[in-house]
Amino acid sequence: MTAPAATAPRPSARAGLGALASLIINFAIPLFAYYLIEPHVRSSALALAIAGAIPITWTLGTLATRRKLDPIGVVSVVGFAIGVLISWASGGSALALELQDPELTGPLGIAFLISVAIGKPLHPVILRWLGRSNPHYTEVANRTQGKTATVTTAILGLTLTGHAAAVAVLALTQTTSTFVALQHPVGLPIVAVGLGSLYLYHHRLQTRQHAATPAASDGQPGNDEAEGAAT
Repeated sequence: MTAPAATAPRPSARAGLGALASLIINFAIPLFAYYLIEPHVRSSALALAIAGAIPITWTLGTLATRRKLDPIGVVSVVGFAIGVLISWASGGSALALELQDPELTGPLGIAFLISVAIGKPLHPVILRWLGRSNPHYTEVANRTQGKTATVTTAILGLTLTGHAAAVAVLALTQTTSTFVALQHPVGLPIVAVGLGSLYLYHHRLQTRQHAATPAASDGQPGNDEAEGAAT
């Protein structure tokens, strides 16, 4: 009797492993690398730059071999490039590299909040832009309208600005070694709270949508807010 063939990992499992690997490479490994490198180089800024080059190399290698961009890695590439440029222009400042994340998340978060204030939430706009390469995002954008788009954009804006403010305060008040140790323990919980809030909000909308479906089949009006629940 032959043994059953091993089944390939489910797409969701592969995606989860890929996300875990991305987090380790973009966050954990640079942290350990900094502490290993810093005693052997002439400045904290150089140690930060070398450690930050690790996720950059991973992202570019992934693009070269798989023709696929890692979203987390893309953010790291852009932030790293800005930080290195400012550090070079300021004579090797470590602070410029420490602020590379807030330099991105801060303005983006403010843009999200401004779009809510003027009644033009950015969430569906970004989804439609992503929809140029993946039609799924366009479908989600078409369902995410009205109050759903406003609340989603507001949560994203508050999360990004909160993360930027916390990391910036840490960079401005702590030594480089302390900043490196605390950056992610301080910043990631803010991101987790924001993502958790988004999940709970959309889960509530989906629950309302499912509850409204029998009523709609009986000819009764459904809940308009639930139309944008699925993302």
